[in-house]
Amino acid sequence: MGVVLKHMPLRSHRKAEIAAIAAQAAHRQGKAWEMHKKLFENRRALDRADLEKYAEQLGLDVAKFKTDMDDPTVKAEVLADQKAAIAAGVRSTPTCYINGQPIRGAQPFAAFAAVVEAELAMANELIKSGTPLAEVHEKSAKAK
Repeated sequence: MGVVLKHMPLRSHRKAEIAAIAAQAAHRQGKAWEMHKKLFENRRALDRADLEKYAEQLGLDVAKFKTDMDDPTVKAEVLADQKAAIAAGVRSTPTCYINGQPIRGAQPFAAFAAVVEAELAMANELIKSGTPLAEVHEKSAKAK
């Protein structure tokens, strides 16, 4: 089991792209989740100077962070995530997928728990019916 984060900077939020680039730059130093937390705690302060301040607060190498912020490959990584998200049908954030099952919008924990429980029940049924463990994910995805 794992969590995969993909960037989806919304065009309606004029600072979303630079914030996503900052998160990706922080990722290069192992602090993507910490930067995401900072960005969401400070949604109204996302100018370049603010982002550099957050990098310093997180203990990042600020010179490397600045270099990565200006690196065209970092922006390309963010835009590739955005393109993949659009291709997957994501039109708003947050959108989460649990085994391909979308959960759209800010939802309470119970909404996630219900999907996880349903996915586990389906997987257990497949296993009971003789599906090899290595094939459970693929078969459950086809059942949707």
